[in-house]
Amino acid sequence: MGVSDPADAALRQAVAAHLARYTGQTRTHTESDLRAFLAWCAARHVDPLTAHRVHVELYVQENRRYKPSTIYRRLSVVAGFYRTAVIDGVLTASPADHVRRPHVPPESPTLGLSHLQFEAMLQAGRTSVNINRVCAGSPRRNPPRLRRPRSGSAHR
Repeated sequence: MGVSDPADAALRQAVAAHLARYTGQTRTHTESDLRAFLAWCAARHVDPLTAHRVHVELYVQENRRYKPSTIYRRLSVVAGFYRTAVIDGVLTASPADHVRRPHVPPESPTLGLSHLQFEAMLQAGRTSVNINRVCAGSPRRNPPRLRRPRSGSAHR
């Protein structure tokens, strides 16, 4: 596609319209995931605005080397891009509508404390006999005192 190609301009406009919905780090990460899909399309000579469900399915299949949560996130970005294109009238239907998303377990496999382990740790801190403890939810031994403004002062 050339610089003056209307299809290229339509794609740039659709991408800009989708990314305009986001700010900060969310926009940065969304742009990165969308760029990955657009690069995948370019490498296979697929125009993203004329893609079919099979193209999105192939994109998911070729990303199987990533964790399910990454695939799910990337597919969500692609589906959101197409949803925005439909809302804006660029497309009549989204090719990502009926693509199945990978199962992502509700508990992260990342090492760390589970909710129950974290609660147990907090409870242990609350009941600790250590006089130097400072734990969330426990009163401090010497809480800071608030200063009250002097009566008749200029600060009201």
